[in-house]
Amino acid sequence: MIPVIGYSGAPSDIGRCHGELAAPAVHHNLAGFHALALARGFDPGDLARAAARRESLVSPRLLEEIEGIARGAGRPYPEVLAYNLYHNILLPDECTVMIAMGDTTASGEVVFFKNSDKVGGTELTGPNFHRFKEINVILAAAPRSGNKFVGPAAAGSAGLKMGLNDKGVATGSNISRTSELARKQVDLTNLRALDRGILMRDGLEHDTAMAAAQAIGNQVLQDPMSTPGNVEFVDSKEALIIEGSYDRTATERVTSGVCARTNMFVLLKELNDWTDVSSQCRYVRCLELLGTHKGTHSPEQMITFSMDHTNGPNLNSICRHGTRPEEEVSLSSMVAEINSKDPGRSRFAIALGKPCHAWREPRGHLWLDMSFNPEGLPRQFVDGEIWKELYIEDPRDA
Repeated sequence: MIPVIGYSGAPSDIGRCHGELAAPAVHHNLAGFHALALARGFDPGDLARAAARRESLVSPRLLEEIEGIARGAGRPYPEVLAYNLYHNILLPDECTVMIAMGDTTASGEVVFFKNSDKVGGTELTGPNFHRFKEINVILAAAPRSGNKFVGPAAAGSAGLKMGLNDKGVATGSNISRTSELARKQVDLTNLRALDRGILMRDGLEHDTAMAAAQAIGNQVLQDPMSTPGNVEFVDSKEALIIEGSYDRTATERVTSGVCARTNMFVLLKELNDWTDVSSQCRYVRCLELLGTHKGTHSPEQMITFSMDHTNGPNLNSICRHGTRPEEEVSLSSMVAEINSKDPGRSRFAIALGKPCHAWREPRGHLWLDMSFNPEGLPRQFVDGEIWKELYIEDPRDA
């Protein structure tokens, strides 16, 4: 590994390294965000001013990191702040999460998995790039104070798509396609709401899944998530799943067996948009895979699940493929096995790009444990170049 990344020290240093190393990818994602906002009738300058009025939604630590991203990438801070607050509303994450508690795994340790799926648009174009999606990178840091963490992120975002900290807490999230979401017209300039990626980063500051869920649950009760959705926190003892809509929340605690989430509610199921066939197909398939292989679950097995093309390959399969830029397709993946005796050695793997390609390409994924040095990550994982190479819509099977 080549030491190219300085994700350590103060939040501003972590952000600056992110902005400098991934600057072209950050510029691409911001340009696409602005173009998509204009297409939806929002002026980017108005969004920047609205974001500045809502700084209080973000912790001082992450505000400092976002300022560092802006400085490192050479972009105005209000512009990068607006991207962090609003990009997941215009470009929502559509994801698949599976959790196998220790009584169902081969090692007796909890295993967590997430595929990150994302909508796109024809506005997300740029030099030497034409795939209409946000560029994904790996964000990893050993802060001067606080927990060490790692996970995929959109370049320019301080929030994560999924992640793991050195205390053995893993996190993921999903948008929920509700009937209200399908009808609701959101005014971003007046919206006071929480980004799930930021919530996950905040959650990883805690040392247990319960503490993370309690803290984030309190935040969601005060200010709802930016769109209806789920946030999951998992450690070696339990999994906590928070479901939140515009006016209600529910929480599930899992201590044994298996569970899954797609882009629908399980506890608040009366809110679901039942025309959303993909979420139902993937949820049923997740439970089928988890139930059929009970007792043998492992990170390696979860990787095979992440490449699953049953019901497809298309939007209804776990590894999601599309034919139009605006469709919700898989862009990155992560699995983690939480070490109950030494959480700081918990094992994880991250793939950037289409799972069925990136997991099969040695250069498309990496295996590490949480003792890794953030300054030793290969550059192609932190600047997005490997993602650009391996985000391929043509399905690949063994």
